[in-house]
Amino acid sequence: MVNQGLTIMATGMLVVFAFLTIMVIAMRLMSDILLKIFPEKKLAVAITPEFAAQKNELELAIAVAAAYMSRK
Repeated sequence: MVNQGLTIMATGMLVVFAFLTIMVIAMRLMSDILLKIFPEKKLAVAITPEFAAQKNELELAIAVAAAYMSRK
């Protein structure tokens, strides 16, 4: 009885693992195909010195907020 249960459990786990593996492979293939058909457009954004300080302040604010939230 225990052997049958273990066999069914192992079979089920292998089926789920195989399905997930096939799904990941299929999603990556579809992603590659779609990126060849519809390539992403790269936007060139230059950060001027006046916005560089704001970017640093934003990064600092995010770091402080993350540290505060991880404390709870």
